[in-house]
Amino acid sequence: MNLRELSAITIYKLGLARWLFIHIPKNAGVAIRKNPELSTRLVGADPWFHVSRDYTRELAAYMAERGEHHGFQHARLRDIRADVRARLQPVAVVRNPWARVVSRYRFARTAIEIGTADADYVAPTFEAFLEERHVYGDLPFYWHRAIRGWYPQKDYVVDEAGELGAHVLRQENLAAEATRYFGLKKPLPVRNRSTAASDKPWRDYYEDRTRQIVADWYAEDIDFFGFDFDTSATRNVFFNDPVA
Repeated sequence: MNLRELSAITIYKLGLARWLFIHIPKNAGVAIRKNPELSTRLVGADPWFHVSRDYTRELAAYMAERGEHHGFQHARLRDIRADVRARLQPVAVVRNPWARVVSRYRFARTAIEIGTADADYVAPTFEAFLEERHVYGDLPFYWHRAIRGWYPQKDYVVDEAGELGAHVLRQENLAAEATRYFGLKKPLPVRNRSTAASDKPWRDYYEDRTRQIVADWYAEDIDFFGFDFDTSATRNVFFNDPVA
């Protein structure tokens, strides 16, 4: 039996998995989900684990009506069945919100440049992209979207009572933290990196006004995780070591 080829459902039913990965979009989730050392020790938010079949069907239909990919794997903690959450340890990765917004924009521009997304899928400038939060920010199921999803990261990791229900790692120190947390033999490789139109540092995308836009929109994340403009999370994370 090739264990690496087993489905997530089989891995779960055989009792091999230890962790449930909550994949917040644009937070190194592909690197974790595709890591061969974790192939039988971790499962993602496959539809079989969703809270109900109705949830999965409604999500798929809603996205299909809008020409969007369903993004099943980006389900939040409370979108997962209670028995799965009780059996496995949920874990997620969070990221500085200002950096994450830039990453989403770069990801979109890269998709347009290589022809995997329509030319008008995202606004042509970063400033205009920020205004799209008013278009997509409160749409149901849009926490499943990477580019058009404007939901806070906290929303992915809290339970029905609003309490933190997952171990949280930090993307800014993920090579060290994932190795330590999962007991990996090798650091996580970088995957799914955006190579968009501009290679300038993410901080250079901002001026005072746009910096404040993100601060206001993601105020809940900034407070809950203890972010500052140029820092990683400092609260409600599994490791509190300074980020190198």
